[in-house]
Amino acid sequence: MYIKNVLLGVLIAGSTASYAQSNFTYTPEQPKAGDTIHISYQQGGDLTGIQLLPEAIGYQLGAGQKVVEIPLRRSNGRLVGVVPTDTASNFIYFAFTADKKFDNNFNKGFYIHLYKDGKPKQGSYVSKSFYDQYYGTTVGLEANNEAALKAYEKEFELHPDSKKVNNLAYLRMFNTVNKAEGPARVQKEIEDLLKTGLKTEADYNTLTSLYGLAKLPQQAKIFTDLKKEKFPTGQWVASDALNNFNREQDLAKKEKMLADITAKANTDSNWTFLKPNLAFYKERLIPLYVKAKDWDGLKKAIDAADIKDNVAKARLYNSLAWEMQKDSSNLPLAAELSGFAVNTTKADWKKPTGKKPDYLTTKQWDEQRKSTYGMFADSYAMIQYRMGNYKKGLPYAKEAALVIAEGKNVDENATYALLASKVLPVAKYKKELETFVKDGKANSEIKDLLKEAYVKTNKSDAGYDDYITALQRESYLKMVEELKKSILNETAPTFALFNLDGKKTDITELKGKTVIVDFWATWCGPCIASFPGMQKAVDKYKADPNVKFLFVNTWEQVDDKKKNASDFIEKNKYGFDVLLDNENKVVTDFKVDGIPTKFIIGADGKVRFKSVGFSGSDDKLVEELSVMIDLAKEASASGKAF
Repeated sequence: MYIKNVLLGVLIAGSTASYAQSNFTYTPEQPKAGDTIHISYQQGGDLTGIQLLPEAIGYQLGAGQKVVEIPLRRSNGRLVGVVPTDTASNFIYFAFTADKKFDNNFNKGFYIHLYKDGKPKQGSYVSKSFYDQYYGTTVGLEANNEAALKAYEKEFELHPDSKKVNNLAYLRMFNTVNKAEGPARVQKEIEDLLKTGLKTEADYNTLTSLYGLAKLPQQAKIFTDLKKEKFPTGQWVASDALNNFNREQDLAKKEKMLADITAKANTDSNWTFLKPNLAFYKERLIPLYVKAKDWDGLKKAIDAADIKDNVAKARLYNSLAWEMQKDSSNLPLAAELSGFAVNTTKADWKKPTGKKPDYLTTKQWDEQRKSTYGMFADSYAMIQYRMGNYKKGLPYAKEAALVIAEGKNVDENATYALLASKVLPVAKYKKELETFVKDGKANSEIKDLLKEAYVKTNKSDAGYDDYITALQRESYLKMVEELKKSILNETAPTFALFNLDGKKTDITELKGKTVIVDFWATWCGPCIASFPGMQKAVDKYKADPNVKFLFVNTWEQVDDKKKNASDFIEKNKYGFDVLLDNENKVVTDFKVDGIPTKFIIGADGKVRFKSVGFSGSDDKLVEELSVMIDLAKEASASGKAF
């Protein structure tokens, strides 16, 4: 996720094409949107010495994101390629990758501004800001808020009228980068807007957003109320109605809400902005029929949705079928829906009928279609297992787990193990389950089935503990070696936050302990999915005074963040020490791009590991965290990495 060292010259409106970058040059000098650009690149960074011809991809921004696959050829010791551009684009960034590595150009990346009338197009530097904040992380860069702020300022210098549309985003970034000066800057914007006068509903929306940035919720509420008085039938009414619709979980109430929204979207000019998404809102009703076990209503709702795209329909059907199999409710209907999903997605994988999405490469699109079929085949296999149709389900489970996922998906391995244990000879499936365990791709369910197979083979469980320990040892040693390669030696940001009980925790006072900092939010699905495993990890180390877990709640959008987090923790009965990052300052200081993200900080105050996302296995999570904690302790004691 990084990218660097590009065109310092291009940052100036009149830069030359072959700017002073020896490893990346291009012509024409000031390419316009729609031009064909010729690039010349010499491998560097992490691609130095790699003999494999790098894959080159250009990502055009402007009207969404559009991928350009760039065939490279060798010419005079360099790599050259041709990049066609779209007339709607204003900025292109590049990925040069090989062997799962990127050349990030010293974290500056490779990019080109597209021109119009002798200067970068309007919006080009806004795209550059998004690149610095977000897109660059997908091609090897670290997020760079300072560069993103400068890009906004350059955009406003070149195109002053861009400020009206992008000013709020700019001020948010200004606050992030310049914490001391930010409040005064926002206050000035508020004063300027009030002097100009609030004439439209949009003006009131801007003002309340500014008060939000200034952390003045009472003032924001005052002007929100004034807006509602001045524009009693404004767009805010439709927005509130949509928010209420999205939150409602009662089927009858949600049906009535949708009927009201549909009627007004077709007749009221303040509601017409909802009209393009009415079909999507209609689909939002469908899962509630499954929850209510209203099967006739479900069929009618599916028919009413009138989904023309069979692949989109397959996604919906798979989701519904998966929910239905969880409690074995109406398994025949679940099998019917899932059967449509697997047949449709397999045909689409082998011979797609739709157009490749602009934001994907051909390779990515092929992989996406294949993995989608694999996921749906796993669903169908599990439904067949629930129905007792073991022989029918096994081929789908095998294709999903062993062929497509190559044994690397723990959940799909578990589905295969359940069916294989019912169909195959013990000697056959026992060997496959052993492989899952040795590769570290087995959960407790697979291990239980393996134990049953062991007992069947040996007529007792004598020696099983040594047997499973030996199998897991190989996976453990492999994990240790891989984690040693990723160990860090970076000074952890300092912070002090209050927990749900109002107690202040200062990270500097925890020096001497190994600290696990887990950034999460109540709306984050992977965060929530990881919490049962995290609870197991907390329980494992609760007697160790030198290990401390901190769960930093961040990026929440609710009014009462403390109550929101507290209600979630209490409802789920988690024993976590939750800290409230209400201002999103700590998550920014740690340069977190997505959640869940965990940092393992050694006793010496050094970040030793950064773990992003959740693999889906509680056992794997606990095992990996345990190894990270042990390695962090060892690194801190020795004062160096491995």
